[in-house]
Amino acid sequence: MKILLGSSSPRRLEILSIFFQDITVINPHIDESVLPGESPTGHVTRLALQKSMSIGNLHKHNKEETLLITSDTTVTIDNEILGKPAGLDDAIRMLTRLSGRTHRVITGITLAFTHMGDTRRITGSEATAVTFKPMAHSKIEKYLSLIHYRDKAGSYAIQDHGDMIIREIKGSYSNVIGFPLRLFWKMSLEAGILEWI
Repeated sequence: MKILLGSSSPRRLEILSIFFQDITVINPHIDESVLPGESPTGHVTRLALQKSMSIGNLHKHNKEETLLITSDTTVTIDNEILGKPAGLDDAIRMLTRLSGRTHRVITGITLAFTHMGDTRRITGSEATAVTFKPMAHSKIEKYLSLIHYRDKAGSYAIQDHGDMIIREIKGSYSNVIGFPLRLFWKMSLEAGILEWI
């Protein structure tokens, strides 16, 4: 089975490369703006599906057994979506808001699989609760100086000096990195994809 990853995230590729040797990466191009009144879970599942549809149309005539994986991750607190920071001031604002509090990391996944010329799509989501340590302004600035925060939802990365800022995680660790493996395997099993991989 051919494995396609519809994502520009190096973290997702790194996680999936543990299990799949040959992955073709395709960068989806969609509008990721939040719709008025859209919930964080609704947002990530909609984007995961839209990414899949945008890429899937390019491969609609492919008769080879194919699995296309697309996903989207967001950080949310008080039901507000915290996307990628616009700059340093925005990153400081986000981490100040998360300081000493519990927020959720939510990822939506869409699996599009072609078997015997027939394509099906399934979408799911997973949420992980992350509690931050209380952080002074100086500690936030120091943390941000150590990581590449501009491409990170919520302005942080658990795998990059996460021990400086995170007190507790309840749920999937890989979800906080950007790809919930537990959900991926559950969806794959229920859809019968594991029989072809």
